[in-house]
Amino acid sequence: MKILFDCTELSYFYDTNGHRAGVFYVALNLFEEFKKRGCDVTFYCDFRRIEFMKNIKDFSEVKFLDEYSRLNRMVSKILYLTKDTPYVIKTAINILARFYDKYLYVKSKKAIKKIEDFDVYLSPFTPPSVDIQNADIPKFRMLHDIIPILEKGMPKNTKDWHYKVYNTINDKDFYFANSECTREDVLKYFPFIKPENIKTTLLGVNENFIQQSKNNSEKYVFSLCTLGKRKNVIFAIRNFIKFIEKNKINDLKLVLGGSNWKTFEAELDKTLKQYDKSKIVLTGYVKDEELPALYSSALMFVYPSLYEGFGLPVLEAMKCGCPVITSNVSSLPEVIGQAGIQIDPKNDEEMIKAYEKFYYDNFYRELCSERGMIRAREFSWSKCCDEILEFINEKLNQPNK
Repeated sequence: MKILFDCTELSYFYDTNGHRAGVFYVALNLFEEFKKRGCDVTFYCDFRRIEFMKNIKDFSEVKFLDEYSRLNRMVSKILYLTKDTPYVIKTAINILARFYDKYLYVKSKKAIKKIEDFDVYLSPFTPPSVDIQNADIPKFRMLHDIIPILEKGMPKNTKDWHYKVYNTINDKDFYFANSECTREDVLKYFPFIKPENIKTTLLGVNENFIQQSKNNSEKYVFSLCTLGKRKNVIFAIRNFIKFIEKNKINDLKLVLGGSNWKTFEAELDKTLKQYDKSKIVLTGYVKDEELPALYSSALMFVYPSLYEGFGLPVLEAMKCGCPVITSNVSSLPEVIGQAGIQIDPKNDEEMIKAYEKFYYDNFYRELCSERGMIRAREFSWSKCCDEILEFINEKLNQPNK
């Protein structure tokens, strides 16, 4: 089987911001699994990210589908060369590139013909390009959530990036949902999709997430996310402060790892001014190799998100033996099962009681640590990849497909 793999998310390999988050790791791990199986994989990339992708040494040996348009290559080159310019200049150039993509991009007959040489197109996240959409090839895409629709409704502004994400969903292509919650949401908001054409494939967790020796020099509660309203970070901070003040605890800090979204920084700064900042630690972006140690040494991991398509950090924490407090909404119960504490992410009292339970009840904390590691064994990228390939083969072998 010749797979045309959309590597657009992998082009953010060197980034240390919100782009290198959940969907990036999904793309990376799926590609690694395909490589282990000796699959015939060729990379395909959004034209704006081609130059970024070609400058990543880790993928230099992977086959890459040529970009036929000189104009497309020029746009990508400009975006790459200006990546370190001041924010205003970089933003202006990105706006022009989006304008070109929306109004001036011309589909390429050569590219479409080349695309049709492959057996299947698979995207871990990125919506298909104009050329992909016009190519006669079975298309499979992973859908991770419908958060923008839940927050703002179906995108109507054609300049909105999510407009392209959701308005390329159709009744002919095939889809993977990263949780049963996501699958049900997709079928609800896109009722034209046949239920048999969307399959739930739970994500995996990297093998480097293993329990390490604890560093007991300082007690801390850990949380990891791209800091935004949906992640409910203010809720976690507010109730952490209430918890330590109520119980007169002086030996505990809340460590928040992750990149700050620009639109949320002001609100976060305003919140932190209300509390003792010495009890809150903002680490910023955390390198992959540093995460297992942070999870392993934490007293507990908190993730009170208001909505998740899957919730990969919860799984990572469990695999490292860190007891987890998370929300009882969306997909999170599918991930944690009975291996930790589930709370209403809008109920302060429940959050404070969960903090207290893990802080004071050593036996229960250790029990959830063991349960979490056992639960995490049920999730693997190998299993996820097997299910994806099985579904693809099933659909390719159907009559008239």
